[in-house]
Amino acid sequence: MEKFEVENLSNVIFKNIQERINNPRAFDIWIKPVKIIDYDGETLSIQIPNRAFYRGFSSFIEIIKEEFSKIYGFFPKIEISYGEEENTSKSLIESTLNPEYTFENFVVGPCNRLAHAAALAVSQSPGVAYNPLFLYGGVGLGKTHLMQAIGHYIKNRGDLKMAYIPAEFFVNEYIQSIKNKKTANFRNKFRNLDFLLIDDIHFIAGKGGSQEEFFHTFNFLYDNKKQIILSSDRPPKEITAIEERIISRFEWGLVVDLQPPDFETRVAILKKKAEIRNIVINDDIIFLIAEKVKENVRILEGILNRILALSKLMNTEINQDLVLEIIEGFKRSSKKQITMDLIMEKVCNYFSVSEREIKSAKRVKNILIPRQIAMYLTRELTNSSLNSIGEYFGVKDHTTVINACKKIKNLIDKDNYIRSAVGNIKRGLNE
Repeated sequence: MEKFEVENLSNVIFKNIQERINNPRAFDIWIKPVKIIDYDGETLSIQIPNRAFYRGFSSFIEIIKEEFSKIYGFFPKIEISYGEEENTSKSLIESTLNPEYTFENFVVGPCNRLAHAAALAVSQSPGVAYNPLFLYGGVGLGKTHLMQAIGHYIKNRGDLKMAYIPAEFFVNEYIQSIKNKKTANFRNKFRNLDFLLIDDIHFIAGKGGSQEEFFHTFNFLYDNKKQIILSSDRPPKEITAIEERIISRFEWGLVVDLQPPDFETRVAILKKKAEIRNIVINDDIIFLIAEKVKENVRILEGILNRILALSKLMNTEINQDLVLEIIEGFKRSSKKQITMDLIMEKVCNYFSVSEREIKSAKRVKNILIPRQIAMYLTRELTNSSLNSIGEYFGVKDHTTVINACKKIKNLIDKDNYIRSAVGNIKRGLNE
């Protein structure tokens, strides 16, 4: 596609989004910095300023797809790239927050009541109530919303220094500080804070130097009664390849999980989302969506956005047939093809081991269990034959695969750690 055509496409899509969301501040923060840089007939390539920006921008991806579909008649694949990041330190430390992710907009239910109360408590009494506060749970259950709600609360006070960052940024900043011989600057940046909020802290697993720096940063902030808030997709004891002394510090304060919302909470969430968008939806439709969609809040919101967009596009009322059609279509388009390579990637990431180690002949426990889980999931989630699985994992006899599957299936029934690990990896495969 020629440059002027890409620019024209950007102008049309972003103009429609501006009119649709009717929120100048949100548009200036999350859409203006975005560039559509290419479209190849299938994939829309989008450039955003940096990785931290993605957390707030991600909620607008479905809207971009929907506006694109109004022009071309189908939903595109989205490819995200990142712009120049020379100034990412400043932009991440002063991270812009999603304007919708406030305590006022957080729907409280039995699944998240303790997490919400704890998040509010640390906002009001930093370094006193629960330090650290460790939030964990699956994708789309509210961890990011609560983290950013704390951020909004602090920002509105105006007298406290805060950093809200992904753990990946902490690691990358540390690497850059070594490369540029500026580790003192790195330490000052993170130790001169009143609040340190780190998303996906499990990312530091297996990264010895970063763990060492985090350990000392944690101790410094904790000793000075500064508030630390962390999030992960699993509880501390299930994060492998992190030093025990760090795991113990995760548990010094309060560890709280967020569970999938029940029916009543899903209804309340949908009503809140509709209220924020200033639209009225019949209760029968709200109940239908809440009954059919149980996975997580992000999927609920994605389906709600698609229903509203298609209803407007087709100039028709929102009825049950339309809703059911959209839910089915959303689930089909969201379903990811699970391959042996994808399973290998997720297992390696979860256990912080390499593919080479998984495929080796090592029989130490920290390699053997991930290998057997990978074989089990490959057998369960793909159509691969026993021989092809054995060949992929480098074993001579397919009975090794059979035995691995039997062992993991047995452990899932008896061992909470294995059951949780397999469940978390499965959820990751379907994200």
